Amino acid sequence: PLTKTVFKKKHFTEAFKAVKIEFIHVHGIHIGSTLKYLLQGIPLDVMKAQGRWASDIFSIYLRRHAEIMAPYMQANPQLHA
Repeated sequence: PLTKTVFKKKHFTEAFKAVKIEFIHVHGIHIGSTLKYLLQGIPLDVMKAQGRWASDIFSIYLRRHAEIMAPYMQANPQLHA
């Protein structure tokens, strides 16, 4: 059966191959877009509903993003001033 997951994976895989870049999992795109909107000031509860997050587990991913970005941001303060 053609589920949402199968549909996304098939079409994203084809799109990435067409532009000759490495496949990025849809899950990562979902987390990245959530982070983008949070940084634009969209409230956390709104993003949780928009992203159809069933729990607060996405906050773990956001903390990981902060941990990854912190050293880079500290080394380049002009980028976030």
